[in-house]
Amino acid sequence: MKKRGTRVVMVRNRSEAVEAMRGAAMSGNSLMIVSPPGAALFAGPIWFRALVRATRAESGVDADVIFVLDCGEAPGAALAAIRARVEAIAFRGKEPIRARIATIARRAGVAMHAPPMDAFDMTRNHGSEALLAWFSSPEASLQSLRRSAKRTATRSPAPKARSRAKNPATGANRP
Repeated sequence: MKKRGTRVVMVRNRSEAVEAMRGAAMSGNSLMIVSPPGAALFAGPIWFRALVRATRAESGVDADVIFVLDCGEAPGAALAAIRARVEAIAFRGKEPIRARIATIARRAGVAMHAPPMDAFDMTRNHGSEALLAWFSSPEASLQSLRRSAKRTATRSPAPKARSRAKNPATGANRP
């Protein structure tokens, strides 16, 4: 089967990553598997390395795949990912810092990619049929990471507003 372009899929766990790898192998696409935005901050590079290792072992396919850990705008998270020797990172920091991180990554043998603006979100699109249809369509519509993935991956539900007493001067610690 003729190789097609690289597709970007965002995954949050091993089962989603395995499904994406199998779909890419079936369709003949190269694949970039990305973590949710800022995953290096809340999940860490060790989790990501374990995800990559388990996915490659379980998928049983020889697909052209690169795994990218999103480090957000945190240079410390990017440096930790480089030190942990993940395959690739995505970093959104300001230019002088981004250039230094890129130099360090290159020396360590870690690829650095621009954060993808669009990706197929495995959590929002359930089922392998949707994934295979997206892989096979040359004009596949993508979801913006800024709108869908960031909200579902990094935001917790908003706290409920607490009602205030009519007289705020009374209370356990107030005279």
